[in-house]
Amino acid sequence: MDEKLLEELKKRIGRECCKIALTATDYTIDTDETELTQSKVLGDPFFPESMADEYPRTEAGIPLVMFVQINFAEVPHIDGLPTSGLLQVYLNPFDWNDENERILFFDEEQLKEESIDVYDEVLRGWLEDADYYMPTQHVHTMKFEKSLSYSAADDNDYARELSKISEEYSPQIAEEYATTVSVEFGSRIGGYCDFTQYDPRRKKFFQLLQIDSEEGINFYDCGIMHVFITPADLEKRNFENAFVYTDFY
Repeated sequence: MDEKLLEELKKRIGRECCKIALTATDYTIDTDETELTQSKVLGDPFFPESMADEYPRTEAGIPLVMFVQINFAEVPHIDGLPTSGLLQVYLNPFDWNDENERILFFDEEQLKEESIDVYDEVLRGWLEDADYYMPTQHVHTMKFEKSLSYSAADDNDYARELSKISEEYSPQIAEEYATTVSVEFGSRIGGYCDFTQYDPRRKKFFQLLQIDSEEGINFYDCGIMHVFITPADLEKRNFENAFVYTDFY
């Protein structure tokens, strides 16, 4: 493909994102020594003391485990996303894909509060003697790099962009672009979404987070975890209706 045309199409199709580099540590839930508010997978989370009675649990009373924590103060800015505050994803440690997940967001004012000791005060009795399973048993730290997402596996929005190229240029140009710009997979904030099977979205949702099976994290067979939110809720900083979708073979 002509380089000028390729750059023109990439500029048109590309979406802002932050790539996430995950690094496994030797820490587990009960031995985590990372900072309470830093971005990580698993580990000891920040949880405000004033909300101790509201710690997320299943209907049966099982306390959920923080699986992902994103500190937006550490993330290069993407238009529309917070510049501070903590996004947290909690899962049921005995059946992490049972749709009992909770997504919480703590703003700057809440981060000034004291945090409870989640492991000692909430989880110890449940995790020490129980057979629990999470997609990883080890804490992972994160580093972020602002980038652009140019393609994706089975993302409906990306398919629509290729369809527009077919209409305005030709199906051949769209096909050449798709084969020139490779699908990257990986973990990221924003950008296009990768799926092992298909895109479940039937209306507009923004991808807050994608965590891929990598670095000792496994969502069954090569699965990918997504956190979605509507643009309207994101603008209002309302994370109550955000949801997790995990796609796997």
